[in-house]
Amino acid sequence: MMDCEKYFLGIRFVTPPIGLESPIFGFATFVQALALLVIIYMITDIRYRFRLKVAPIPLLNLTFILIGVIGIGTLLTDIWFANGWPMPNFLADQSMLQGLFGFIFLLLAMIWIYYAFINPPIFSEKNCRSFGNALYGAILRGLDSELPIIANELARSAKPLVKLSKQIILRRRNTVKKPEVETKRKPNVGDFAHDILLLMGNRKLCRHIIASSPVSAIEFFEAMTINEKYELPIGQFAKNISAEAIINKDSILYHEDEGFSSGLIGYLKPFSKAIYGNYLLVETLGSNFGSPLDIPYGMVFSWDAEQLKVYCRAVKITFKGYLEGENWYQHSFVLYRAFENIKNSLSDIYKLNDILIDYYSTDIFKRLKTVVDFIKEIIKLIDKQETIPVTKLRVRGERTYEDFYDNIANFIFEIILSAASVTAPPDKCWTIHYNAVWREFFSLLRKGKVWKIVHFKLRRILYDEIRQLEELPNYKSSAILGFCLNVMGLKIREKQSYNINYYPLHKAVLAWASNNYLRLKSTQPDVAKSCLIGSISFDEQGNQLVKTYLRGLELEAQKEYLELNPMESCERVKKMDADSK
Repeated sequence: MMDCEKYFLGIRFVTPPIGLESPIFGFATFVQALALLVIIYMITDIRYRFRLKVAPIPLLNLTFILIGVIGIGTLLTDIWFANGWPMPNFLADQSMLQGLFGFIFLLLAMIWIYYAFINPPIFSEKNCRSFGNALYGAILRGLDSELPIIANELARSAKPLVKLSKQIILRRRNTVKKPEVETKRKPNVGDFAHDILLLMGNRKLCRHIIASSPVSAIEFFEAMTINEKYELPIGQFAKNISAEAIINKDSILYHEDEGFSSGLIGYLKPFSKAIYGNYLLVETLGSNFGSPLDIPYGMVFSWDAEQLKVYCRAVKITFKGYLEGENWYQHSFVLYRAFENIKNSLSDIYKLNDILIDYYSTDIFKRLKTVVDFIKEIIKLIDKQETIPVTKLRVRGERTYEDFYDNIANFIFEIILSAASVTAPPDKCWTIHYNAVWREFFSLLRKGKVWKIVHFKLRRILYDEIRQLEELPNYKSSAILGFCLNVMGLKIREKQSYNINYYPLHKAVLAWASNNYLRLKSTQPDVAKSCLIGSISFDEQGNQLVKTYLRGLELEAQKEYLELNPMESCERVKKMDADSK
């Protein structure tokens, strides 16, 4: 029974009974539950703490307030009922009050479970600020124990981040806008999404994404492809993701080589196709020098043959998208830079001169083979097209536009020039010049319309370079002349299937050498001497060039001779030049 004390402001105050013998949710129970909640939060994984921080409601602040209310309420309830102090009639039921506080605490715990496990929050307009702050803090801490989990959590927010982010203005756009007067405004969800995409370019985060959560990178690139939204500030992320995937030889990129060795992943290539397969995406990102193919030069020079091979495979995937999108007559800046990266990997071939034995097992030689195979695969991709792109073979005057036929021919020229830096001994030169390079590009197996176009352009480039020795003697042109003489020989043989691809060039080069070498030797003896590489030598007494073949089992080494004319025959040069065209 409760005794009536008095009325105050129309409210009936009564003396409550003594506290319950078995409290439902008293202060002692609350303290135990709170201690358990704190312990769980402290030992819980960073994944769930991150989710609680980025919840669309201020969960941590709300928890602090509710815990204070519940704690003070249960404490006052226990004290009030224990002392029997008067209280309003509608609050005089201790079990109801404790049940209410217990319900609030249970509801709070269920909200935590909901956002931590049942429905983890993703980036949205409601939590854009807290999401950005939580990610920024995690990246600043840079803990190796946290970043792999954060990297995985980003995957679920890829679509909303891409969809809500504001776009950037490309550097090569022709539209010129008047500068807008900057006014202070409250950042919106697009601003936060923009900054988060920039924040993701952190190289350490990208390293952990590749190592533990490549699906996050896949989700972002697929989201851009689905939404056809390419002008985003994600260039640095794309570059670092690609670079880290190439550096890490245990990354998914290395397990997507071929189906017969990698299984289903090798056939599907989910990472490679998502990152490199959409040519329009890669080219648009490349407009701001932020495509996945734009790897820093310093990193390219540090690659070994295996890493270079993976990069070449990535470039081939983008090039395939370039062809399938019918972009042949559009200049591709990103593919041009990618080709330059691959060319630069051959900059140290000259070091093979100092390696006396087992040079074919060196990383330098393997990189050369990788680049040669890359060019053959590129030509193969073009040849597979239903309609082979057309080009203009003969260009009178200065060329104003170069298509990929020209780029490929120039690329092969650079490979030949790099290989020509190896000058001795003869057997090493033959292995590198002929077996590794020349035969791969000019053998009888290299046939078809695309190869025919490339051969024509390449022959023209090689011969034009050699003719530079007439007006401006230089070591680059002399290296090309020496290479051609070494691989083709000094004797014109009957036109056969094995030499049909370079037969016109062979005739033109021998004619030029016969008519111009002695004059070059008299005016620039050092340049003329640099033409004598491999098995090519000069006979001072006979004024002739000599090619000495390996003796093998014969008693004497076989030799070829090229008689040199003391005076240039213009008519003959013109005729050979016409044949080479």
